[in-house]
Amino acid sequence: MGKFLKSNRISIVLATGLVVASCSVEKNTNLSRFYHNLTSNYNIYYNANEAYLNGVKRIEDAYEDDYTMLIPVFEYSDENAARAGTGDMDRAILKASKLISLHSMTAKPEMDDNKPLSEKEQEFFDRKDYNNWVDDSYLLMGKAQLLKNEPDEARITLLHNIRETHDEKMRAVSTIWLARTYNEMGNYPEANRLLTEMNPQVLDKTDRADYYLTLGDMYIRQNQYERAFEPLTAALDNLSGQKDKNRPAFILARLYEESGNSEQATKYYSEVIKLNPTYEMEFNARISQAGVFNVESGDVDDIRKQLRKLLRDAKNREYRDQIYFALGNLSMREGKEDEAIEYYKQSAASSSTNNNQKGRSYLMLADYYFDKPDYRQSQMYYDSAVTFLDQNYPGYAEYYNRSLNLNELISYLDIINTQDSLQYIASLSPSEIDNIISGIIRKIEEEERQASASVDDRYNMGRFYENQRRFRDNIEASGQWYFYNQSALTFGRTEFRNRWGDRKLEDNWRRRNKSTTGAVNNRTEVTGEQKGENNNTAADTKSKEYYLKNLPMTDSLIEVSDKMIADALYNSARLYQEKFNDIEKANQSYTDYMSRFPVHYRVPQALYNMYRLNEDSDLSLANSYKSKLIDRFPESEYSKILSDPDYLESRIKEENRAEQVYNEAYREWLNGNTRAVIHICDSAEVEFPESELLPKFMLLKSFALAPSVSEKTLKEELLRITTGFPGSEEAGRASKMIAYLNTKVPELKKEEEIQIAKQLYDTLDTPPYRFIIILKDTGLDMNRLAFDVINYNIDNYTNENYNTRGELVDNKYITITVGIFQDIANAMEYYYNFNPPEILRNIGESEILSFIISSSNFESFSADKDADKYYLFFRENYLK
Repeated sequence: MGKFLKSNRISIVLATGLVVASCSVEKNTNLSRFYHNLTSNYNIYYNANEAYLNGVKRIEDAYEDDYTMLIPVFEYSDENAARAGTGDMDRAILKASKLISLHSMTAKPEMDDNKPLSEKEQEFFDRKDYNNWVDDSYLLMGKAQLLKNEPDEARITLLHNIRETHDEKMRAVSTIWLARTYNEMGNYPEANRLLTEMNPQVLDKTDRADYYLTLGDMYIRQNQYERAFEPLTAALDNLSGQKDKNRPAFILARLYEESGNSEQATKYYSEVIKLNPTYEMEFNARISQAGVFNVESGDVDDIRKQLRKLLRDAKNREYRDQIYFALGNLSMREGKEDEAIEYYKQSAASSSTNNNQKGRSYLMLADYYFDKPDYRQSQMYYDSAVTFLDQNYPGYAEYYNRSLNLNELISYLDIINTQDSLQYIASLSPSEIDNIISGIIRKIEEEERQASASVDDRYNMGRFYENQRRFRDNIEASGQWYFYNQSALTFGRTEFRNRWGDRKLEDNWRRRNKSTTGAVNNRTEVTGEQKGENNNTAADTKSKEYYLKNLPMTDSLIEVSDKMIADALYNSARLYQEKFNDIEKANQSYTDYMSRFPVHYRVPQALYNMYRLNEDSDLSLANSYKSKLIDRFPESEYSKILSDPDYLESRIKEENRAEQVYNEAYREWLNGNTRAVIHICDSAEVEFPESELLPKFMLLKSFALAPSVSEKTLKEELLRITTGFPGSEEAGRASKMIAYLNTKVPELKKEEEIQIAKQLYDTLDTPPYRFIIILKDTGLDMNRLAFDVINYNIDNYTNENYNTRGELVDNKYITITVGIFQDIANAMEYYYNFNPPEILRNIGESEILSFIISSSNFESFSADKDADKYYLFFRENYLK
């Protein structure tokens, strides 16, 4: 018996060895093919496919549809969702690769050389691989790579499979997935070529459904919605099972809605509801169905009743924003605009987590007001819409640009309104101005009182009495003084924080503006500042100075205000014309601009724009503007364009010629021929005085001059660029070079400042005058400094009513202003008598400037705020 068992064992081992040896991939026999196909199918491929299916489920579970936008055909198109399946897809790829490396059979089977092969035998002999599961593995690997968001790798794998497989069905399915890959890569022409060359009728229903879904996805990605109707409908016809159908059915309904086909949209939304989808999809189908409801033929009241029923359902609390939005759409289609507006506002207010829905609600309001048009309201809602909408939302770029254009327009309209109002108030009598300002201040104080009362009202009465009773009980129980009673202290601290918040321990903690103090002596006032804090009354909305500082009370300030209005009027008209195509408002703004500012430098361009604006709609009106332009500004560029049909062509030729000359100068510069560069650029300034390339010629000339001229000469050349072409790229580069020269040669900077000061300030002694002290150390005690000056004036100028005022200017320096002096002699006498180091206490090493300034120059100084610049002017003109 033992010998028999031993013999059997040996036989089994030998048989097993023979089977394994015969099943090597190097030998292509019936037995080896059977072994490798069996092992591949029920071992490696099964595990690979299971990993793939697990990954697909993870992606589907991770993906959340945003029903405010068109949902994608395939969930894996979302990168974030695709990451959820990465681990499983890696396992699927690994196992598929293992199957290919271990079980691929490329060796040819042995055939009888003397016997001719039949067609079927020849086809079998010509196969690239004899394991039927290798091409399945390549397909699975390509699908996993695509779902892993590796389209380049997927493309290579699928192309290889299409080329190598012997199975026509496998080739067709691989082609469908290759087309999907090209869709993900945005290569739609190649995807279209693959799909149109296929015959979907040779596929089974499942693969045919995949084909049509892929074709529909390709059209949707290109916004060719109407072309997607047919393939998506065909996909629904070939899909089996409600779960597979509800997604393409919902997409088809939304596409019909986007295309304005309410009847078909309603039909497919109804289909979705019948397919028993997820609650969220069903809810959105019902909401969307209400959105496409035909208000002329259907029962509007019934739809509204259904929506309000959804609104009352507690499980729809997080969807209230969408319900209000649907009610708004319904009301808007009924023509009930005011009701629709309120629903959209409720929708935006109800949305807490769904930013896209909030953005859509704001967008509906923005579009409504834009179409009216009410640009101010529209601007606010577009600004909110682009804040909340996802940047992938359809049309986002257009809405964003419109928001930017509206922001610019409203900024110009605000300038016009503000400056007109300031000019009107400035034209009133002092008593009328005081009354207006006092009214504004009273309103602010009343609002503050109401705000304070509302804070107090936050404490309900029950809590108040409970706290009071607890407080008294604690005191009575301990019999201790408040600051020895820990319970009372804790209660007090809690109540203090509830009422006042966390406050720093400091003097005047309860005051809003702790840094402003005042003193009056012989009509002498001081507005001071605690150390390190800004107490400028001009920043206090309850001070008269806050409102007076912006009033254009002088001719020069009115001139500045007028320039702001003129520029804003012109620019608003240009926006109406170029960005919003609003002919009526553009005409109105251009007309206002030219009637108010007939000699403004942009009037020729405005007349030209009005000609272009009206030449298609009202040629007679357009020609009247053309005549005005030519008559009033015959030498302007715009007159020449309209009066001479060949002028524009000649200007283009001239510009082309200037470009050729510039290129020639630049080549000489590269070759180091600086003399030639200077000569060409000098000639170009004479030959092309109107060319856009003129600042480039000037900058290139500066480069060529640099090695051979003084710093002063070079700087003068650069200043020609910055002053002649401000804001240009060349002016920016010239400014950097000037800054370098100023650092290298400080005298140049000083000389430049003197020249600028001469342009900014005049030498006419316009009384009255002021004496000003500048202290560069902003940490000094301005109160003390001001009182030091007051005491000096009391001791030395008892009979004078000099006003002394302290101010922190832009947190850069402190000014102490004394005045006013009616004649220059008295002012200069005061200047020579005043010795800051002796009179001002505790100023340390602070840099100090002092000077006299006239009334007209004081206005310029208040605007420029550069003390060093004016001091140079003062020294040059008053201290010679």
